[in-house]
Amino acid sequence: MLIRHLSLTNFRNYARLELDLPSGPVLILGDNAQGKTSLLEAIYYLATSRSPHTTSPRQLIHWLAKQESLTPAARIVAQVAHGEGIHTLDVTLMLEPLPGDEERFRKQIKLDGIPRQARDLVGQMAVVLFLPQDVELVSGSPALRRHYLDTALSQVDADYHGALLPFGEVLSQRNALLKQLASAAATRMNWRIGMKGCLPTERSSHSSGSRLWRNWASGPTRSTVT
Repeated sequence: MLIRHLSLTNFRNYARLELDLPSGPVLILGDNAQGKTSLLEAIYYLATSRSPHTTSPRQLIHWLAKQESLTPAARIVAQVAHGEGIHTLDVTLMLEPLPGDEERFRKQIKLDGIPRQARDLVGQMAVVLFLPQDVELVSGSPALRRHYLDTALSQVDADYHGALLPFGEVLSQRNALLKQLASAAATRMNWRIGMKGCLPTERSSHSSGSRLWRNWASGPTRSTVT
C-alpha cells in the first residue's frame, strides 16, 4: 500500500497542503517548526484514527480555523494505492459549539466517500512510527512494548483490533475492583458482593483474551503483511 496524494486542511500548522508522493522512499527535510512532524502525524492519524502526540483534539486543529468558523475543523485526506485499486481515506475533526461556551469534539471518517467507523480504517493503510522517545521500548516497562506491538498488529488484523479494546476495558475494571477489595476492611458480605461483581468481568476477560491469544498463536498477520 502506497500513499499517492496527501491533502491537509487546517491540521496543526498546515492551513492547506496538497502533496503528491512518489512510489519510492521519501526523505523529508526542513528547518525546525516547519511541519515535518505534523506531516507524519497526519499519516499516522489516517491509519490509526488517533494521534501519537496528544489526546486533545483541539491541538490538532489550526488556530486560524477557530477564528474563521464557529465550527472549526481539520481534515486529512489521502489517496492510497491498496491492492488493485486506489482508495480515498478521509478524516475530519470538528469542534461543535455547545451552550455555555463549551465544545464537543466529533470525528467523521469516510472511506471512498462512504461514512465509516474508526475500526473500518484497519488494514487500509499500515504505518510504523518510531519516535526518539521510543528508545524506551528496550529499557522501559513491558507495557510500553505491548502497546507498541498492539498498535502495529491492530492495523493489519481487524479481529485482533476488535478484541483489544474490550479486553483492555474489562482488565481495567477487574484491576480497579481488586484494588477496592484489597484496600477496604471488607466484611464477609462486602467480599461476597465484590466477587459477584467480579464474575462477569472475569468471563468477559477470558472471552476477549482468548481471541487475542488465538490470533497470536495462529499468526494471522503473516499472510497479511507484505
